[in-house]
Amino acid sequence: MAAIKLKEQDHRDFSEIVDQRRKRLKRRDWYAIRAAPGTQRMARHVDDAPLHRVGESIIERNLRNEGISVYMPAYWYESIHHRTRKVIQRRLPLLVGYAFVNLENQNFEKVRDVDGVVCFLRSELGPIRFSGDDLSIIAAEELSRRQEFRRERISRIQSETAGQVMQLRGNLRKILPKGRGNRINLKDQALIAIKGMKPEMQSKVMGMLLQLEQLEAYEGLETIDRVA
Repeated sequence: MAAIKLKEQDHRDFSEIVDQRRKRLKRRDWYAIRAAPGTQRMARHVDDAPLHRVGESIIERNLRNEGISVYMPAYWYESIHHRTRKVIQRRLPLLVGYAFVNLENQNFEKVRDVDGVVCFLRSELGPIRFSGDDLSIIAAEELSRRQEFRRERISRIQSETAGQVMQLRGNLRKILPKGRGNRINLKDQALIAIKGMKPEMQSKVMGMLLQLEQLEAYEGLETIDRVA
């Protein structure tokens, strides 16, 4: 039942995000630009950056700093460092080498002067115009990748949390007196046994119990979503 509710909530969240993205794109004329090599990698992190600018690329930051509206379809990718085992998150372009800009006054020269902009995608008639409906097709693929990333990250966090819980329980069993009855809850047994322990051991066991409570209560959903 919980899994069904989670899937229903995911579907509602996904639908809302799709609607918001379509509203942002429609009724606008967009133009494709060619981004210089290396400018689609993530820019230096900025503390307290607004949510929609988390993970932005160098080309996006350069354009936004000049007041130019930009849309670079992208997706999040997560890997684990082979040596440190640290989780590394990257935002990668869905269309390598390209992004889209919205120009209300068709000030093409202002865009061309931005660092990292190579040129506009053009035909013999000039820069090619894309409608919001054109880009909504790309946005649907982008959001599908986003949901896949979200599910994979939830699965990883849940797996890691389960492993930490098992390790903590194992460490508690090593500390507690042997012969604990199978029907007695491990945490209840710890609270009983703690009364006869020295203060430093009491502090250690209480810390482990608190950590165990936090891990078992953690759902991990609210910290996962990114909208970049």
